[in-house]
Amino acid sequence: MPLCGFNQEMLEGLVALHEGLVKHGLIDRAKKKNQSVEQTLENELRDMDRFLGETHRIEDPQKREIIEVLTKYAMAFYQLIGTRGIDNSKQVIQGLNALYRNMDSKFYSELEGKSEDMKQLAEYLNSQKI
Repeated sequence: MPLCGFNQEMLEGLVALHEGLVKHGLIDRAKKKNQSVEQTLENELRDMDRFLGETHRIEDPQKREIIEVLTKYAMAFYQLIGTRGIDNSKQVIQGLNALYRNMDSKFYSELEGKSEDMKQLAEYLNSQKI
């Protein structure tokens, strides 16, 4: 990532986060509530959206920002899973890992320090699939 670089440990941590979101956040919760994974996904997205409407109440700005960003990340991941299907979650996770690895490689091997490096990185990311 152009902000800090990605290493294997970070990528493995993201895989664990994604797998946990699928297994605990969707599959296990759906079983516990005796509802479909799709319904659980809809409920989770709705709850996170409602929560984001209340995060302004968190007084510490750094805490608020971290919680909001993590919530938005989880929402975007769930939306992607909703689009691709729960049965394709492993491929989605692998695709995200490849996207982050490619983004990091492109920036640090080709773009870092060049004029308009971030613009070029954003344009490069348009060509990448998840």
